[in-house]
Amino acid sequence: MAYDVHMFRGRNWWEGTDNPITEEEILAVNGVKRISEVSDVNPQNGVAVRVSGNDMFSFDKAIIILRKGILDVSISNEEAIEILRPIADALGAVIQGDEGEYY
Repeated sequence: MAYDVHMFRGRNWWEGTDNPITEEEILAVNGVKRISEVSDVNPQNGVAVRVSGNDMFSFDKAIIILRKGILDVSISNEEAIEILRPIADALGAVIQGDEGEYY
């Protein structure tokens, strides 16, 4: 089961941000790459899933989506959050979960 976390500059991700993260900023972070498509197979039912778009990036094993100046990431466990820490630090951003908790 996945859970979404958000990287942003501000107080709460659901309030938006007055200081949005830009495409140029995220691409300037060492190790971040633009991707246009992600595909995988659901191991439980064998169904192939493909997502595409112009607002997707990869970093290590994380797939990151930029929406309205906020970076959204689905994670499977809390250890995965540590993968995101270098991005948040480089951007001066915080990491917050869907339920409002900060990491």
